[in-house]
Amino acid sequence: MKQRLISAGVGIIILAIVLVLHRTFVFPVALALIVEIILFELIRAIGGLEFKLATGGVLAYGILNIILTGLFTILDLSVKQFGMIDKIQSALLPVCISLVFWDYMRHPKNFLVEQGAFMIASMILVQYSFQFLLLLNIGEHGLFYVILGLCGAWIADSGAYFAGVALGKHKLCPEISPKKTVEGFVGGLISNAILFALIFLIYAKCNGMDFNVLQGLKSALLGLVCAGISVLGDLTASVIKRQKGIKDYGNIMPGHGGLMDRFDSVLFVLPAFYTCMQLFPIF
Repeated sequence: MKQRLISAGVGIIILAIVLVLHRTFVFPVALALIVEIILFELIRAIGGLEFKLATGGVLAYGILNIILTGLFTILDLSVKQFGMIDKIQSALLPVCISLVFWDYMRHPKNFLVEQGAFMIASMILVQYSFQFLLLLNIGEHGLFYVILGLCGAWIADSGAYFAGVALGKHKLCPEISPKKTVEGFVGGLISNAILFALIFLIYAKCNGMDFNVLQGLKSALLGLVCAGISVLGDLTASVIKRQKGIKDYGNIMPGHGGLMDRFDSVLFVLPAFYTCMQLFPIF
């Protein structure tokens, strides 16, 4: 427990520093580092690190795409500069996918098709999800949305845990995650809906903004969506671990596992959170 608390404390301090510097280039660099570590952990989980060219292509795409997105979300770029970055990003995907296929051709006997497909899918999903933090960071409420986008999954996990401990009787997915219960899942949904409404209300009042019933309902619905999607992300990551016979994706956070173990739900929640905020803005 002591080790877990120390790791969590260090992680919170680092996260706080990055968030304080969210309007600087430190933010995309930190996200790029997180993306790289998660991709590395996923590739290692499926035994793909021996394929150096494919691994290099996946890692290169993850870091470059985040950095380039960070350039035009943080810096005040001209139309010409924006267009150039957009062209570079468009070229990155086919180049990096080609590196995976090239390595696949070089190792026809031991580079399995499912390994290649998983590496390409991970390469696209992980950086795609974290790009939404850069997009959420734009605008007047940027930092608030970034924090809530991250916490949308973690708050739901906490609510589900406490509800499961107190009321859990019926297993949700015993073959994937024996500790998850239906009662915990429902508790996570309800707690997330209530807390999201309260968080938006407090934020609005602290900033002198109106907050009506409709906004409260939209906030609660956003919390429900994030809680439901977070479970999907958590269970998906658990299926991969069970199939590969591993307990954690890494040990970069002693007592907690790897970054993928901490961000598995976040990867799924961020796109949903951003989409909901675009379709049904609260402020």
